[in-house]
Amino acid sequence: MAGRGRAGSLDVTEGVIWRQLLLLCVPVFFSSFFQEAYSLVNTFVVGQYAGKAALGGIQATAPLVDLAVGFSVGMGTGFAVVCSQYFGARDEERLSASVHTAMTIALVGGLAVSVLGSLLAEPILSLMGTPADLMAESLAFVRIYFGAMVFSIVYNTGSAVQRSVGDTRSPSIIVASTCVVNIVLDLVLVAGMHMEAAGAGLATALSLVWGCALTLARLTHVDGPWRLDLHKLRIDPGICRVMLRCGLPLGLQSSCYSVSNIITQATINSFGSTVVTAFGLCGRIDAIIWMASEALGVAVTTFSAQNFGARNYERMRRGLRCALCLTALVVGSLSVVLMANVLGIAGFFVRDPEIAALTAQVMWYIGPFYVVYSLYDNIAGTIRGAGESLRPMIIVLTGSCLLRVVWQLAVVPLNHTLHMALLSYPITWATTGVTFILYYRLGHWMDHAREHKEANLAA
Repeated sequence: MAGRGRAGSLDVTEGVIWRQLLLLCVPVFFSSFFQEAYSLVNTFVVGQYAGKAALGGIQATAPLVDLAVGFSVGMGTGFAVVCSQYFGARDEERLSASVHTAMTIALVGGLAVSVLGSLLAEPILSLMGTPADLMAESLAFVRIYFGAMVFSIVYNTGSAVQRSVGDTRSPSIIVASTCVVNIVLDLVLVAGMHMEAAGAGLATALSLVWGCALTLARLTHVDGPWRLDLHKLRIDPGICRVMLRCGLPLGLQSSCYSVSNIITQATINSFGSTVVTAFGLCGRIDAIIWMASEALGVAVTTFSAQNFGARNYERMRRGLRCALCLTALVVGSLSVVLMANVLGIAGFFVRDPEIAALTAQVMWYIGPFYVVYSLYDNIAGTIRGAGESLRPMIIVLTGSCLLRVVWQLAVVPLNHTLHMALLSYPITWATTGVTFILYYRLGHWMDHAREHKEANLAA
């Protein structure tokens, strides 16, 4: 089996597939675990020491924050696919150029998102119908958060670059330390200094600065062609075009997904602050599902990209079959355990029986369908790893985003209940999953990806 290479890299173009998927997956899972541990501690601290208004105010900003973070992470994932393909092809010159191009775009784009996000936060929250009793706390949190988005984007792009060469350990260690900083600052600023939502926002912002600094330090001292030289930060036009062709669809997909969540949040907001808090709390509790799903998705995308770069096309397909089995086992088991214990978990975070009961209802309604989302995400990751991201974007935009928006705006008003609003999740996940299966089998995506690859090499 191929082992760890220099600077923690992992070549997965040969060896035992399920072991390599786990080697890629487990560090990403723990990275997400530490991030979510912070979120859960943050929810606990704010809920216990700042009160219902501060907790609800932060939860109400989640779709808006996800909009910016989702776009940047999607772009970074697309950039990392290009880096991973060059790593698999052993093309060190293009790998180095792609790293510097990706980090330069992240820096420039991050500054733009920070400025625009801070300026547009209030009108967007108003359009979302944020309850008046939550608006002040929501604004206090989101303005501070967006001010630090440049650090978040550089940090996430740098982590994606490391994962593209199979180094999933370094980002995990960095994110663990970042979460520790965040938790300590939460305790000081929220529990100790009673700064409420603003304190939570400041703690998050300072932890992002810390994570960004550590990521840059790692990349500038790594021993490999993906080493970052700050003096060489510039955009290679040819590689930039390839990266944008791969990254923009992923960024737009993530953003549109967030837009659909914003519209869903607007519907949830119409049921009052108690439902808003319960819906947001469910999103925290079921985070372990998304951690596992994300880790498996990153693993299969990296596996696919490296093997596509090495022209191991049949190995890509075998990797997907293995990933689907792992996903069904892991996500399915976690879903059952979570649904069985959600009422007690919700009661731990908030001392309000009504909110705890509503949180459990939300979980029981959508929980049986978590595995559907995770399985189609594996298929999408394999296709994207080949650099074919436009058509998967279209599938997700129509199946998961547009259909959900239509449901919230056209169907829910006919029967204005929480259950009708939640029904959009299983319907859109199932529709998107069936479409991805059909595209994987009948869509000639591998032919499209090979054509793009040959054109890139010619350029």
